[in-house]
Amino acid sequence: MINREIIEAFSQIAREKNVDRSELGEIIEKVFLTLIEKKYESTDNFDVIVNMDKGEIEIYQHKVIVKDVTDPLHEIGLEEARILDSGLEIGDPYVEIIDPTSFGRRLISHAKQILNQQIMRAEKNVIYDEYSKKIGQIIIGDVHQIRRDAIFINIGKAELKMPREEQIPGERYRRGESLKSILKEAILGATGPEIIVSRADPR
Repeated sequence: MINREIIEAFSQIAREKNVDRSELGEIIEKVFLTLIEKKYESTDNFDVIVNMDKGEIEIYQHKVIVKDVTDPLHEIGLEEARILDSGLEIGDPYVEIIDPTSFGRRLISHAKQILNQQIMRAEKNVIYDEYSKKIGQIIIGDVHQIRRDAIFINIGKAELKMPREEQIPGERYRRGESLKSILKEAILGATGPEIIVSRADPR
């Protein structure tokens, strides 16, 4: 039941953010890999499978059966493994099923935070991809912030920056006015895309 609750909670956020259903499944996988990394400090022997149609999240941890366990993250003792399958031997691979509730009672709220971060990152990548293909094109947006060193222009969810050196000398701008400019550059930085526009560019 907890799996369906998690997926339904995530789906609600995704609908609000207009995230595609298939993309949501990939994001949920990343969310749980992040939770696994936090709890186990590694994800190299884990698989996360999300079935959006059934509302199921499956987490598998791959181990090797040994006589004496020295690495609990990657190994399981023969005696313990044989509780589930008496035919197992030392050296055999063993797949342990991890219950999503093992991450704690705050799983959903914590996972929601990570999901929001992942969605924001995805939205920023979409903005970068869209505007990086429009370099040199004329675009029209609304002035929403005026600073000494730059003007910021909104087009939908995208924020575009017009540095002072890209402005026409002596030209005055008003907040809320529509402004035509040339898309000069798109840079994808650590905090997201920086879209540079110009009115001074001779193009």
